Amino acid sequence: MHPLAADPAGCVDVPDVWYGGRCPGTDQELVIAPTPTAVAEAEHLRAYLDARREAASGFSTRHLGEPAAGKMFGVMVCRDREGHLGTLRAFSGEWLTWETPDGWVPSCGDAAAYAAERAATEAQVAQIERQMEDLGRFPTSRSIRRQIETLKIERGQLSRALTDRIHAAYRFENPLGEVLPLSDVARPGERPPTGMGDCCAPKLLQAACRRRLAPLGMVEFWWGSPSEVHPRTEGVYYSSCREKCYPILGFMLRGVEAARVRSL
Repeated sequence: MHPLAADPAGCVDVPDVWYGGRCPGTDQELVIAPTPTAVAEAEHLRAYLDARREAASGFSTRHLGEPAAGKMFGVMVCRDREGHLGTLRAFSGEWLTWETPDGWVPSCGDAAAYAAERAATEAQVAQIERQMEDLGRFPTSRSIRRQIETLKIERGQLSRALTDRIHAAYRFENPLGEVLPLSDVARPGERPPTGMGDCCAPKLLQAACRRRLAPLGMVEFWWGSPSEVHPRTEGVYYSSCREKCYPILGFMLRGVEAARVRSL
């Protein structure tokens, strides 16, 4: 947990954004909102990200300026069991490598299990692709085309199996001690959207729950170039997404004291 900034900001404008979803127990929308402290801490984080654009070593945000490479960043203000306040920080998705940089909350999934499964699958996929390249050197024939198509099918099956194992490694928790496997989030027969659980809000709530911290408020903003799907603007605050966050945040906010029922 990061300490609060030593020079707290004065009056800050709290954006009209929220982070939540429908509670499976009450069927009401549970949300957690920004607080002045959360926004002030987000301003300090934005200044830090800006200062690290040209960093020659350590944590650098240079790559976020590349086309469609921007990310959401989130700050959550928490209180520990001794009453001390601090913040947790998150970014959406993964960083440049699959390892989480120091000072940032990890993925909601089992990172070690995921890394092992991914490495094994990538090795198998690489072997299949080498076989396809070798076959491509032979004169084209019905037999060669059939073998290549069979290898393509096998490669696709490996990728889908890896996705299923990744989903099995994601298990969301809340302060009530309840657990929600990612595989149970989607409707029967449907796969959860790619990246579900890797947005800032679920990462922050999961980290707070596992560390026995009480969330008090949070806020997210975009940093870097806009994505092709979401034309977001650097530095602007946004609510949690409807597709990937809404189906799980209502569950994760059960038992969070700062969560409120959203009135329409």
